[in-house]
Amino acid sequence: MKLEGKQIGILVALLLGVVILLLPGQDSMKYRFDPLEISRSIAEREDHIDPQTLSEWIIEGRRDYYLVDIRNEKEYGESSIKGADNIPMDTLLKKETLDELPEDKMIILYSNGTSHASQAWLVLKTAGVDAYVLEGGLNYWNRAILDPKAPGPGASDDEILVYKAKLAVKGYFGGEVTSSAGADSKAEKPKKVFKRPKKKKKKLKGC
Repeated sequence: MKLEGKQIGILVALLLGVVILLLPGQDSMKYRFDPLEISRSIAEREDHIDPQTLSEWIIEGRRDYYLVDIRNEKEYGESSIKGADNIPMDTLLKKETLDELPEDKMIILYSNGTSHASQAWLVLKTAGVDAYVLEGGLNYWNRAILDPKAPGPGASDDEILVYKAKLAVKGYFGGEVTSSAGADSKAEKPKKVFKRPKKKKKKLKGC
């Protein structure tokens, strides 16, 4: 049976979940492993947060989540999502790190893609942590939030309004907002302002 990339990621994650239960010094009473519940969460996509939702939470200033970038320090330094803390995966999965994660917040994990974050997600779920994965990782975030697709010719007013809203979100996160003129015939174009030439004052002749 040939396994796809996502299936391989899930299998690796399952192995990680089992391994962490067997690590010395772990409090086995704290950890739980329910394959049926985990499979249901994955199948119904309850384990994911989409980029649009996360961007709204960031802009709203919500405080009930903790965003974690599990990539290495170099990658994190080059680019990251606003408000994310860097906890590389090998550090995140240590018992002392798991114990320090905030218990009153949902933990949102992301990497460049989805596989590594999904593996870390399973370990955290096994440890009883309320964890989620950013759908598509940083790569998808960059496409969806920092590089929204402009509507094509003939787009409706609603589509143009949605695109303009996405541009505003892009600007909030530091993306360069360029003019969308030409993307659609209905898009607003700069208006030419007509300036009436000033009349020259006539000089009064002396008596």
